[in-house]
Amino acid sequence: MSVLFCRDCGVDISGEPLFRRISFALENGEKAALVGPNGAGKTTLIWACLGDIRLEGGEVQILGSFGYLPQTPIVEDEGNVFECVIQERADLLQMQEQLRELEEKMATMPSEKVMEQYAALTESFERQGGYALEALVRRILAGLGLEAEMNSQVARLSGGQKTRLALCKLLLRAPELLILDEPTNHLDIEAMEWLEGYLRDYPGALLIVSHDRYFLDRTVSRVFCLEYGGLKGYTGNYSEYELLKVLEAKTLGREADRLANRIAKLEEYVRRNKAGVNSKQARGRESQLQKLKPIQAPKVVDHGLSISLGSGGRSGDRVLLIEDLSIAFSNRTLFSNVQLDLRRGDRVALLGKNGVGKTTILKAILDQTPFKGTIRLGANVKIAYYSQEHENLGISGTVMDEIRHVSNLKDPEIRSLLARYGFRKDDVFKLISVLSGGEKSRLALCKLFLDQGNLLLLDEPTNHLDAETRGVLEDALQEYEGTVLVVSHDRYFLDKVVNKIAELTAQGLLLFEGDYTGFKEHKQEKMIDVPIERNTKPSSQDQQESRHLAREKKRMKQLELEIEELEKALQALEEELAMANTNYELAMKLHEECEKLKQRRDCALEEWIAGND
Repeated sequence: MSVLFCRDCGVDISGEPLFRRISFALENGEKAALVGPNGAGKTTLIWACLGDIRLEGGEVQILGSFGYLPQTPIVEDEGNVFECVIQERADLLQMQEQLRELEEKMATMPSEKVMEQYAALTESFERQGGYALEALVRRILAGLGLEAEMNSQVARLSGGQKTRLALCKLLLRAPELLILDEPTNHLDIEAMEWLEGYLRDYPGALLIVSHDRYFLDRTVSRVFCLEYGGLKGYTGNYSEYELLKVLEAKTLGREADRLANRIAKLEEYVRRNKAGVNSKQARGRESQLQKLKPIQAPKVVDHGLSISLGSGGRSGDRVLLIEDLSIAFSNRTLFSNVQLDLRRGDRVALLGKNGVGKTTILKAILDQTPFKGTIRLGANVKIAYYSQEHENLGISGTVMDEIRHVSNLKDPEIRSLLARYGFRKDDVFKLISVLSGGEKSRLALCKLFLDQGNLLLLDEPTNHLDAETRGVLEDALQEYEGTVLVVSHDRYFLDKVVNKIAELTAQGLLLFEGDYTGFKEHKQEKMIDVPIERNTKPSSQDQQESRHLAREKKRMKQLELEIEELEKALQALEEELAMANTNYELAMKLHEECEKLKQRRDCALEEWIAGND
């Protein structure tokens, strides 16, 4: 059964068609991605489906409950974080209040009618997850990195934290259709991986707009591609979609060429024989020509993107040495004991939780923030810096002006350079203030090229870039001959570009040789109990961690058995309560025992959920 049905939909922007005759359906429980280049109309299509923008034609139907997470959600600044999220299930909170009122009536003026109401409401409350509601709220907040802010006022949260809070509220509501527009914005890798697991198990349908290819590979089983004013669906995750699209283009291109050659030969035959002795055959060929329609091979639009990152002169073998680095703000230490020895040709990803200080390390290397410890650059090292906030872009003037200020190039040379970064014709006269996020990112990359640095410090370089531009940037970095230190949450990008992972914690930096996938597998292996070799004596810390892990596993097993036994006992008591009829004294006694058992079960369930997060 379809939960979202879109047929022959079209939308105009400023009187010009953005897309026409868009048709697709999303089935119950289906998980799909909506992809396409920047400006293709992905968000506009979602707004059209939700009725927030007028359709020029067609119809949309949403059958069932739905929830939408926009790129910049609005969250009411009332109450603390926990209260803000749990109020999303006001229906369960209201049922809980009704149960309390019925309990008071049963204690003062018991009657069969009240008991029946209480039994029915209890069953409904339990079936909808009312008893596990608070535990679920805590689990979602912890998964999305808001556990520490649980009791903080919403008004004090940052913009990124409010976006995560809006996602928490949406996940708790659990509608039948979940529409997410760039849900991984403002999430660190740990939170992304938690969200991937949550969405994989989500029982409803999903429609996700995202440029995070790694995330899409692990959450969706269908991809809708919106480009050139049309939409087409593909079965599989993002990587499978990319492969299918390449094969489709090649197959269609060959078929288009074959048919074009046939048409050309027929036209030539008709032209040569129309008035000669073979005119009858020529008329027959002409009839065939009228039935043949050329195949329109998919347009391959060349955006002219040709990103390059010149490395200037060659640096010494040792590029950067960091020793005993620590940074603190307002008596709070972000991190300490950071050691890093960066050699020429290294491509290192700096990973860590949000707020741990990844960008701060880059600022310290640039000497833009106070620090303790030692930071030394090697011989002939020239730094080029890419800021995720685009602080190095002006706030006034045009795209042309921005390049004029930082180079000695003449205007024709500037226009030629900007064309390589996607700015063509009148685009070069756009004001910086009206550029989109993707356009600002491309302009910042252009300035990065002009810096000609042999040590690149990159802070979230793929933010705002569509898949095509990300691919071009990845190719440029693979060809780059200098050294790279990059902060990024784009795991697909990391797998293609880096050869080392540096994980930043409050206690220091842990270095791993390899790409992100290898790093993740290494971390997972460390979490598995590995038998200790005979001649290897474990350290006291290893023994302590092993014993702690064993105790935790044993406790989880005990909790599972305890919850099962409590459920059975509770079911037996509820059956007795239903048979008590007018024996109010017995009914009240059984009711009290039921409440005690429920409290014990809820405590055990909450502990089990916390232990399995």
